[in-house]
This record gives sequence, C-alpha cells and structure tokens, in this order.
Amino acid sequence: MKGIVFSELVGFLDKAGGPAFAEKVLGDAGLEHGGAYTRVGQYPWQEAVRVVEAASRESGAEFADLCNQFGSYLFERFTVLYADIVGRYETAEELLSHVGDHIHEEVRVLYPDARPPEVRAHSEGSTLRVEYSSHRPFAHIAHGLVAGAMKHFGDDRTLKWITASEDGSQAEFALTG
Repeated sequence: MKGIVFSELVGFLDKAGGPAFAEKVLGDAGLEHGGAYTRVGQYPWQEAVRVVEAASRESGAEFADLCNQFGSYLFERFTVLYADIVGRYETAEELLSHVGDHIHEEVRVLYPDARPPEVRAHSEGSTLRVEYSSHRPFAHIAHGLVAGAMKHFGDDRTLKWITASEDGSQAEFALTG
C-alpha cells in the first residue's frame, strides 16, 4: 500500500490524540521500522491494521470507528493534496461516480505500482449506491471517505451501510434522502 496513506494515518493519530499519543501507538504497533513512512514508499497494508488496532487499544475507541474517522480525515487531506482532482467535481455524487474510471486511473499514472480498490457508483433515482471491493479489509475507511466527500460537497443525504463482507474487503453504501 502506498506510503501516502501511512503518512496520513500518522497525521490522523497526531491530530486525534497529539504527538505523544501518535508516538505511543506507533511504538505499540510493533512495526519493523518504528512507523517512519515516506509518502512514496510501499508498505504492507497489514501494518495499517496494526496501527489502528494499537490506536484502538490506547484510546478505547472501536477499531471500525477509528477507520471511519480516518477515512473522513483522509478525504479532507485529499482536498488539499489533490485539489486539482477534487476540484474537477461539483458534487459528491459526481466525484464518487468517477472514482473507478477517472480518479483511480490518475492514481495509477502517478503511482504505477498502486493497487487501488474497485469503487463503482450508480444512481437509482435520488439514491446513489456505492460499491467497494478490495484485496484489503478497508470498507470502514471507504465509508469514511464517502462521508468525507459528502461533507466537503455539502451533500446532506444520509449515508447507510447496505452490505459488508465479514472481512471488510467488500461493502455497499447508499446515499439516500
């Protein structure tokens, strides 16, 4: 998994609990390199799971809740880091409808070794259904990213879980209302 996600995870920990919290979590996660990530590096996704598990133990927050919060934080960061891409869209629905065929294609150009998840969205009247599928168990992060997009674009619909695989590698959400 790309180092930018890990770097932003460390930033999330720092923002959520401060530098001492982030340092303790990274130390408790048992990482081979102590949590020193570069944005362009490639790291095993399992390390992100270990970091969130350590943050959950340290904070008492649920693992899934932390992943959701991180996803929302990550979208906020993407609006800064990739303002030119996010800025092409006027609504959350527009952006979410183009994650798979446009945004992730640009990710592959920027990072040829990246393996982004599959994200498909389709409208059913006033409802937008978003399907997530990945070799990584990050459905809760995907949910947070969708919530972050909704917040950024002022989409006041309700975000609901429709289905989710037990391992978190697949999920479907609906924006309704």
